[in-house]
Amino acid sequence: MLSPMLKFSRTTICTLAAVLTPLSSQALEPDTQVEGITEFQLDNGLQVLLFPDPASSTVTVNVTYQVGSRHEGRGEKGMAHLLEHMVFKGTPTTKNIWGALEDHGAKFNGTTWVDRTNYYETLPATEENLEFALAMEADRMVNSLIAAEDLEKEMTVVRNEFEMGENNPIGVLFDRMLSTAYLWHNYGFSTIGNRSDIERVPAANLKRFYQTYYQPDNAMLVVAGNFDPEATLARIEALFGPIPRPERTLEATWTEEPPQDGPRYISLERVGDVAAAGLVYHIPPGAHEDFAAIQVLQELLTSEPAGVAYKELVETGKLAAIQGYSFAWAEPGVMLLLGQVSPDSDPVTVEETMHTVVEESGSAAFSEEEVERIKTRLLKDIKLSLTNSGKIGVELSEWAALGDWRLFFLHRDRLKAVTAADVQRVAQAYLLESNRTAGVFIPTAEPLRATIPVAPDVVAMTKDYEGTEEIEQGEAFDATPENIDARTTREQLGEHVKLALLPKKTRGESVRLHARIHVGDEASLIDWVDATSFLPDMLMRGAGDMDYQALQDQIDTLQSTISFSGGPGLLEVDVVTDKTNLAATLELLTTILHAPRFDKSEFEIVQKENISALEEGLSDPQTLAMRALSRATRPFPTSSIHYEPTQQELLDRMKALTAEQIKSCYDKFYGGDYAEIAAIGDFDPDELRASLKKMLGGWETPIPYTRIAMPFIENKSGLDNIDTPDKKMAIVTRSTNFSLTEGDPEFPAFDFALYTLGQSAKSRLLNKLRHEGGLSYGAGAFSRVSALDPGATLAGYAICAPENARKALDVMVAEMDGWIADGLTDTELEEGKVSYILQMQNDFANDAKVVGNLALGLELDRTFAYYADLMAKIESLDKASVQEVLTSLFAGKNFYETMAGDIP
Repeated sequence: MLSPMLKFSRTTICTLAAVLTPLSSQALEPDTQVEGITEFQLDNGLQVLLFPDPASSTVTVNVTYQVGSRHEGRGEKGMAHLLEHMVFKGTPTTKNIWGALEDHGAKFNGTTWVDRTNYYETLPATEENLEFALAMEADRMVNSLIAAEDLEKEMTVVRNEFEMGENNPIGVLFDRMLSTAYLWHNYGFSTIGNRSDIERVPAANLKRFYQTYYQPDNAMLVVAGNFDPEATLARIEALFGPIPRPERTLEATWTEEPPQDGPRYISLERVGDVAAAGLVYHIPPGAHEDFAAIQVLQELLTSEPAGVAYKELVETGKLAAIQGYSFAWAEPGVMLLLGQVSPDSDPVTVEETMHTVVEESGSAAFSEEEVERIKTRLLKDIKLSLTNSGKIGVELSEWAALGDWRLFFLHRDRLKAVTAADVQRVAQAYLLESNRTAGVFIPTAEPLRATIPVAPDVVAMTKDYEGTEEIEQGEAFDATPENIDARTTREQLGEHVKLALLPKKTRGESVRLHARIHVGDEASLIDWVDATSFLPDMLMRGAGDMDYQALQDQIDTLQSTISFSGGPGLLEVDVVTDKTNLAATLELLTTILHAPRFDKSEFEIVQKENISALEEGLSDPQTLAMRALSRATRPFPTSSIHYEPTQQELLDRMKALTAEQIKSCYDKFYGGDYAEIAAIGDFDPDELRASLKKMLGGWETPIPYTRIAMPFIENKSGLDNIDTPDKKMAIVTRSTNFSLTEGDPEFPAFDFALYTLGQSAKSRLLNKLRHEGGLSYGAGAFSRVSALDPGATLAGYAICAPENARKALDVMVAEMDGWIADGLTDTELEEGKVSYILQMQNDFANDAKVVGNLALGLELDRTFAYYADLMAKIESLDKASVQEVLTSLFAGKNFYETMAGDIP
C-alpha cells in the first residue's frame, strides 16, 4: 500500500539547494491566471500559485498536501493528523520549527481535514521572512525527522486533543452520525483518529506515510500578500526545484459508498447538560454542479431568522439553536443539520419534527426572493474573503483538495446562477427518508434511493476557466507606529465625542470602523449588569420598520457586516464595508442605534440560545475552571458591580431576564453623547464625518457618563477540585492578582516576561508541558492588565488527560515559581525580544487591530507612539531589570489553583 523509501539523501536536498542553485533560472511560463492569481508548475510536479497584494504589510506562505483522513488505511486512523503535528518537530537543520517561526514574527498553524493537510504562516512582508518561510517549507517537505522519541511525546498531545473532542457530546454525536451514514468510505471516520491507532502507530509507519504523500507532485504552494513575484518565483525554483519527482505512483482512493437503502438512527448516551438532535443526508462532491444549489438549500433551511427549520423549531421553542453545514469534499459528502434541544423538549420528538420539516421542503416551493437573499449573503462572504490575500491564499487549499483551486471561482459563478427551481430539484433528489441518518430505521417494500453523482472531471471543467471578476488593488503602506500616526487625524466630533481617521487605499476598497459608546455610571448601572450585557445581542434582531430578516437582507445587500458587543457602561460597534457602501451602511447603523425593535419573540430566541450555552457549561471542565479563576482573582462582594457570579448564578440570572428589562435599559441609558470612533481604509473623510454626525445627532444620552473604576482586592490562596464526571479531558490553572496598569514603569518588563512564560511558541509552559513532557494539548499563560485600573491578573493553564492533572499542575507550579525567582535565561531574553517585537509589527499590519487601538487610544489620549515606546523599552530590557520586576510583583503572592475534570 505504501511505496518503498525513495532512493536519495533526503537530508541534503533542501539544505544545499540555496547554495548550489543560482537565484535566476529560465523563466517559467504561467499555466493559467485567474483574477490576480497566477499558477505555475515546476518540473517535479509542484503546483505554485502567486497572489501579489502590494496593499498588504504581510506575506502568507501556504503548502497543501493532497492527503487527509480519506487516504488512511487499516490501523492508520488519525495518521494524517498525527503527521501534521510531527512535521512541526523539526529537520536536521531546523530542530525547533515553532521557535524559528516565532523568531520571524509568524502567525502559523497546520490543519488536517478529510482530503488535505495544509501548513501556513503569515509574516511581516520582508525578503528575509519570505526567504525563511520558503526555505523552511522546502526543507520539511522532504527532511522532517519523524523520530520515535518525538512521536512518543507528541502522541500524548494528540491523544489529549482526541480526549478534548470526546468531552463534547454534540461533537461526538456528529462523529457517530457520520460513521453510521458511511458504511465503507473513510469519510465515516473522524479526522482526529482512533485512540488505539494514535497510541500505537510505529514511527517507521508514520515516516513511510510521510515519504509517500509529502512530495512535490502531491503539493500546492501558495504565496499571497506583499512580495516581488518574479524574485519569489526564482527563489521557489531554487529551493523546491531540486527536489526530484518521486518514483512512486499515488493510487487513487476507490471506495464508493453505495446508495443508502433506508433511514438510519444513532442514539448517544453520555453525561451532559444539553440534548441535541441531528440529520445527515448524502450529497454530491463539492465539484459537482449541484453543490451550489445544495449550499443555498442548506442556508434556506437553517439560516436565522427566515430558515424553514429555524422558524419551525427554534422560534417555536423546540430547539435552542440550529446549525447547518454542506461539506465540499472531493468525493460524495454530506449535508448536516444539528440542533441544541431546549430543556423542556423531548429530543426524540424534536428529531422526528426536524426530519419531517426538512424532507417536506422538497415538496414546498422556495421563492426566487428567498433564494436571492441567501445567494447575496454567500456571495458577500466570498467577496469579503477576496479582500484578504492571506486568508484567500489558505482558503484555496480547500478547493484544490477537490481537484483544482479554480473551483473556488467556479463555485462562486455557479452560486450566481442558482434559481429557485434548482433548489427545489436538489431538495427532491437528496432530502429523502432513505437518504437520512437519524431517527429509527423503518423497513419498506419499495425503498426510494438517492443516486449520488460521482466526482466530475475537474481537469476538463476548469482547464479553460479564466475568472469573471476583478478586484481593486490597494496602496503599499508601511504599517509602522510612526506611519500610522502620521497618516491619522484625531479630532473632536462633539463635546464628548472623539474621532480618529486613517484613510488609505485598500484591496477591494475595504473600510473598517470601530466605535466605543459610553453610557451611565456605577451607581445607575449596578442593577442593570445583566441587561447591558444582553442588549448588544438584540440590536441586530430588527430596527425601525425592518424585522430580523429584513435587516440581515439589507446588510447582505450592502456587502457589509455590523456587529455589537459590550457590557455595563460600554457598547462597542464594528463595521466592515467598502467605499461604495460606506454611507448607506452607516445610515443603516444609525437606524439600528436610534430605533432598535427589541421584539419579544426575538428576545426569547436569543435568551434560549444563551441559556443553552450556559447549561452546557455546567459540566464543562474548561468553563468551570475559568469561571472559578475569575471569581478567585476578582473577589468582589455580591453588592459590587464587578462581582463575578458562579456558572449557576449566571444561568439563573439569564433565565430571570425579560424583554421589557432590555427595552427599559436602552431607554434609560443609551445615547451618542460620549463616544470614540475610529475608521481605517478607503473613504472620503468629509463624507464620513457627515455620516457620523448624522448617526450621533439627536441621540442623547439620558444619564451623564462617568467611567466605572475597578479597585484592587488581593485574592486568597487555595486549591479547588472541580469534579466533572465522564469527561475525558481535564484542565488545571494557577492564578493570582496584583496591582499594575499599562502605564506603570514595570509594565514593559512584565508583559515581555509573560510572553516568555506562556504566550510565545517557545514559552516555558508550552515547552515543559507539551513539547518535553507530552502532558498537555494546550498550555500557556495570560494576564488581564487595564490601562487605568490597578486590578491585574496573572494565570497559567494546561489542558490534559485527567490522570495527568496532578502532574501537569506540579510542573506548572515549578515553572512559574522558577520564573519568578530566577527570571529569564539569556536565550529567552534575546530571542524573545526579536519575536515579541515582530509580533507587534505583525499587529500593526492588521487593520482590525489598528482601528480598535485607534478608538481605545482616543479614550486614553494614547497615540501609536505608545507602542513605539513600548517596543523601545522591550529592546532595552536586561535580565536584572526583568527579574527585579517579577520579584517585586509576585514574590510571596497568594496563588489560587484549580483542577477540573473526571480526575482519579
